[in-house]
Amino acid sequence: MPKFHHIRRLCAYLLTIAAILLSAATAYAAITEGENGRRVALVIGNSVYKTLPSLPNPANDVEEVANTLRSAGFDVTIGVNVDRIGLEDTVRRFLRSTSNAEAGLIYYSGHGIQVGGQNFIVPVDATLETPYDVETQTMPLDLILNHLKQNSRVQLIFLDACRNNPFNAQKFWMAEKLEPVGATRGLARIDSDLGSLIAFSTEPGQVALDGAGALSPYSESFIKRASEPNKEIRQVLTDVRRDVIAMTGGKQVPWENSSLMDSFYFIPAPPPPSVEAMQQVSVPEGAAATKLPIAPPHDETGSTLLVTLNQLPQTGKLSFDGKPVEQGAKMPAAALTALTYDSSGVAAGTVGLIGYSVSDPYGQATQGVVAITVAADAGAKLAQLEQQKQVRLADADAYLKTLPRDVSTTIGVGPVAASLPVVPASAAEMTFKVAALPDKGTLRAGDRVIGLGHVLEAADIPGLSYEPQIGTENQPFALTLQAANDNLPPATVTFKPVLDACDSAAAAPLDLQGVTSGKLPNEIDPDEALPACTEAIKAYPEVARFVYQLGRAQLANRDTKAAFATIKKAMDAGHVRAIHHLSTMYEIGASVPRNVDKAAEIVQAAAKKGDPYALHSFGNDLYYGRGVKADQQQGLRMMLQAADLGHTYAMNALGYIFLNGVKVPADPERGIRFYEAGVERNDIYSQNNLALVYRFGKGASQDLPKALDLFTRAAEGGQPYAPTNLGRMYRDGVGVTADKAEAVKWLEIGAERGDYWGALDRAKLARDDGTDPDSLVIAARYFALAMAVNRPGSGDPKNQALAELKTLPDVAKKKAEGIFSAELTAQEQKALPKAKSLNDRLIQLAKATWIKRNPRYDLF
Repeated sequence: MPKFHHIRRLCAYLLTIAAILLSAATAYAAITEGENGRRVALVIGNSVYKTLPSLPNPANDVEEVANTLRSAGFDVTIGVNVDRIGLEDTVRRFLRSTSNAEAGLIYYSGHGIQVGGQNFIVPVDATLETPYDVETQTMPLDLILNHLKQNSRVQLIFLDACRNNPFNAQKFWMAEKLEPVGATRGLARIDSDLGSLIAFSTEPGQVALDGAGALSPYSESFIKRASEPNKEIRQVLTDVRRDVIAMTGGKQVPWENSSLMDSFYFIPAPPPPSVEAMQQVSVPEGAAATKLPIAPPHDETGSTLLVTLNQLPQTGKLSFDGKPVEQGAKMPAAALTALTYDSSGVAAGTVGLIGYSVSDPYGQATQGVVAITVAADAGAKLAQLEQQKQVRLADADAYLKTLPRDVSTTIGVGPVAASLPVVPASAAEMTFKVAALPDKGTLRAGDRVIGLGHVLEAADIPGLSYEPQIGTENQPFALTLQAANDNLPPATVTFKPVLDACDSAAAAPLDLQGVTSGKLPNEIDPDEALPACTEAIKAYPEVARFVYQLGRAQLANRDTKAAFATIKKAMDAGHVRAIHHLSTMYEIGASVPRNVDKAAEIVQAAAKKGDPYALHSFGNDLYYGRGVKADQQQGLRMMLQAADLGHTYAMNALGYIFLNGVKVPADPERGIRFYEAGVERNDIYSQNNLALVYRFGKGASQDLPKALDLFTRAAEGGQPYAPTNLGRMYRDGVGVTADKAEAVKWLEIGAERGDYWGALDRAKLARDDGTDPDSLVIAARYFALAMAVNRPGSGDPKNQALAELKTLPDVAKKKAEGIFSAELTAQEQKALPKAKSLNDRLIQLAKATWIKRNPRYDLF
C-alpha cells in the first residue's frame, strides 16, 4: 500500500508539471514571436574631430553599445571616428546587410547638426565653415532611415548627438535653398512611421551632456537597461529616462517617439529551463551514501539556474556535500547531480519522491520529480549506469575531436550549413555549451539564433548553420563547443567567410544588394565572370544578385541580347540595380530600339528603392525633363542623395550644374566642391572635370600644373576624354614643353577610347604632317574613326571629320580601307551594309574594327 500511495501521488504531481510546462511554452511563444528574425545594427561614434571640438565619450560609447547589441543578437556594423568617405563606406556596408531584416537599428553618438528640419551626421573631418559644406561633408540621417524602412519590419533609431552647435557657418545649401541652421541647441524632431521608434538622448532642440565618466549618461544607461532580460523596449527607455534625469540632476531628459506595432525585446526570455519531468533512479538497500544519477537541468541560453527542493523522501536521508538537506532548500542546478541518499533502514521496494523546481533569471520555473526506489539489485544497475556514462564520455570526446577545423561559408547567400557530423547515439543525451562564438555573423540551430554561452542539444549540432556578415571575407571566426556538464576538452570549428567567385568577378559598384565594392564594367574579365556566375546561379537559384551579375558578365563578353534577357530576369526577381541597368540599355539602344521615355519610366522604381545609380539617372531625367515631365527641385534632391551615397557620377553632374549655372544661378565654388569630392574618391571623371577648371581658369584661377596632373591621373585611370585634353596640352605647349610625340600618343589613346575629338585632332595632326609619306593615310583612318564614334546629341553636330575626310585624296583613303579590312574576316566584311561611297565605306570599316578591338557600350 505505501508503494501504491507514492505512485498515486506521483501521477498527480506529473499532471501538475504537464500543465505548468504547457503554460510556460505558450507564454514563451507569445513573448518571442517574431524575435528570431535577423537583426542588423549600424553603430557610429565620432569623438576625435580634426577641426571641430572633440567629444570625450562617443568612441567609448559605441564600442560598449556594439557589444551590448551583439549580445542581443544583432549583426553590428560599427564605425569609430570615421571621416566622410569612411562614413560612406560604413553606411553602404550596413545598407547591404539590411535586406529582409526583422529589425534594423541605428545608434549614433557624436556631433550632429539640423538644417532645414533635417538632421545630419557629422564625420570627424568636417569643418562646416562655408555654406557648401553640409552637402559634401555630412550625411543626412533620413537617407539611412528611409532605406531601412524599405528593408526591415522594425526600425529603432538612437541619437546621442545633441551637443552644442560648434559650427562657424549659420546657413547651408540644401538643394535649391540656402537654409539657416536650426535651433543652435540640439537636433530636429523626427516623426516615426509605423514600425519605427526614434529615441533622442535629450529633448529635440536641447543639448545632451557628455558626463564625467568614460561614457555619456545616456549611453551608460542604455547599455545597462538594454542588457536586462525580458524587458520590452518602451520599458527600457522609460528606465533610461529615469536614470539620465537622476545622473544629470534633471538637466537632460531623454525623449522618444514610437509607432511600434509589436513588442520588442533586446534580450527576450528564452524557453523555461529544460528539466526531465520524471526520473526514476534505484539505490542499493542499506547503502550509507549513494550518489543519485539525476540528469541535470539546463537553459538553452546557458543562464545560471537555481534549484528549490519542494518535497523530500519520507524515508531515508537526502544530503548534499555531507550535510542533510531540508525541504525548501535552494542550491545551484549543478548540485542536483551531487545529491546523495542514505537508504539505511529503508525496506526494499520503498519509493521516495524528490520534488523540485528549477528557476532562471527571467522568473521562469519548471518542475521536476525524481522517484527513488530502494532495490536489492540497485548496485549492479548503478555500476551499469556508470559504465554507460564512461562510454558516453569517451564517445563524446572522440566526436569532438573529429569535428572539422575549417568550414568555408559563402557571404550573402543566407545561412550556410556547417555540415557537422551527427553526435553518436551513445552521447545523444549530452548537451554542449557554446564557449566561444563568432562576433560577426549569425549562428543558428534551425531557426534559433545561438549566442555565447548557449546550450545545444546533441540533436542541434548537425543542424548548425552560420550566416557570415557582409564585409567579413578573409576574417576567420571561431566556434568553440564544450560538453556542458562534463570535463572534456573543447573543440573549435573555424568559419571562414568567402566571396562567391561571381561576386569577386562581376559585382556592381554601389550595389546595395551586393556584398562587395564591385568592379567597373571595364574591369570585368568575361572569361572569369561568365563561368563563375553560371555556377553561382546553379548553386543559389534564389539569389537574384547572381543573375544580374551574369548579365554584367555577358555585356563584358559583348553578348548584348543575352545580357538584356538576363538583366530583365534579375529585375523581375527583385534585384534593384538590374532595374537601372535595364533602363540604361533602353537609353542607349543596346539590343533594343533606343527609347528615352521607356528608360525614364523603368528607372523610377529603382530610384524609389534608393539605388544610387538610379537616383542619379532619374534625378538627371527630372532635372532636364528627359523622357519625363521636368521637376528641377526633385531631380536636384535625388542627385544629392546619390552623391551622399558616394556616387561620383552624381557629384560630376552636380558640379557641372553649379559651375555652369544650368537652370540655377552659377555658383562655381559650389560646383568645384562636388568635383573635389569626386577627386577625393579617385573618380577619373571628376579628375578630368576639375582639370578643365584649372586648365581654363573657369570658376577658379588658372593652374596649369594642377591641370596637367589631374589630366594625367584621369587618362592613366581609363577616362575616355582626358587623353585628348592631355594631348592638346602637349601639342600646344600649354603648361609643358611642346612634344608632338606625346601629343600623338595621348590623342590616339583618346580616339581608341571613343572620343570623337581625340580622333579628329589626331587626324588633323597627321594631315598637317608633311614629313611622313603615310600621314594622309593616317589622317583618313582617324577622320573615319571620328565619324564612326560620333554620337548624336553629344558629339559634333557639324560633322567636321566628314568634311575633312572628303578633302583627302582617294589614294590615301584606299590605303586606309586596306588597313581596316585587314582587321576583319571576310564574313565580317560581308555582314557590313553596302556603302554609298568610299567615305561611307571607310566609316563603316572604322566602326566595325573599333567595336571588334575593344569598346563595349558600357565600357566607360
